[in-house]
Amino acid sequence: MSGPEVTEPEGAALWRAVASGGAAPGTVSEGALARFAELASPVLADHLLGGGLLPAADVEQSRLNNRFRLAAQRNCLTEIGNAGIEVVAIKGFALAHTLYPAPDIRAVGDLDILVQPRDRDTLLHHLTGLGYTFEPLPRPPWGFISEASYAPFVSADSACNLDVHIHPDCYPAYRSLTTDLLFERSVTVDADGYTFRAASADHAFLLCATNAAKDKFGPFAARKIADAMRLVAAGDLDWDMLDGLAEAGGFRMPFRVFVRLLAALGVAPGHLPAYAHAPLPARTREEYRRMLAETLRLYPTEPGLGATLRRELLLSTEPAVGLRNAVSRLRGLVRRGSGVPAPPA
Repeated sequence: MSGPEVTEPEGAALWRAVASGGAAPGTVSEGALARFAELASPVLADHLLGGGLLPAADVEQSRLNNRFRLAAQRNCLTEIGNAGIEVVAIKGFALAHTLYPAPDIRAVGDLDILVQPRDRDTLLHHLTGLGYTFEPLPRPPWGFISEASYAPFVSADSACNLDVHIHPDCYPAYRSLTTDLLFERSVTVDADGYTFRAASADHAFLLCATNAAKDKFGPFAARKIADAMRLVAAGDLDWDMLDGLAEAGGFRMPFRVFVRLLAALGVAPGHLPAYAHAPLPARTREEYRRMLAETLRLYPTEPGLGATLRRELLLSTEPAVGLRNAVSRLRGLVRRGSGVPAPPA
């Protein structure tokens, strides 16, 4: 007698298709397609799944929205370049131009740029003169506690939201992935005659991992997972170097959680390092199973505060970093940070 039929989570076939570069018609459910389009954007979802699976009108509208934002962000980078200020594009804008065949495939919300701390005030002064202003986001009770970047710096016409970074990512990532290192290894991108500097593929992958961990491996991590799968497929990542940076920075466990997650979602074993299959610390295993199940189901529910804190402590940070974050939040309860940098003395 056969046992009960095991039903595969709705998103499992979708993630395998993203990992392999496309889906055959009928292999991904309509519900999974719609949910992934919501998480990633219709045009990006359509591209990642091989094309033709989502309504053409939705894909085209999504592409037009991306073009508008990208044009505004290019204008911002041009203004910065005209002022002689050196910056490196990181995250979405950089990946849109380096990882995908057309930039308007990759949805981009904010323009994330890295600037040397010594050039920060020059950059802010220049853009303030062009009408950019800080618009603090709604803040939790402890305020804005990031040491890496600031509140959105928004153009006068609201077309460009700029995230100014003085570190590539929050503590502890910048202990090893420093601003100097990212600048040193950055690459020059020529996009139809428009040139800018972008993070290298290795550093882009590392930032996918640290940002997914910062997002508690929840819904906002979906695009980071997809980008990381494309970076892996492109090949030539220096896995030993990446693991070494993660260990030196104190985020090796969440980095390995991310790599292990890619393997579980369908990235071929030959494309990943051996440590993608290494056992996780015992304290993390039940939370990892819970997180993997949510990812395979395409994040059906919004976690509460308790579940979010548990995820952060068990999967997203090393114990010492979790303690540091808790202390920062306690301090923020007394003196809430606004995310707006103090003017120069």
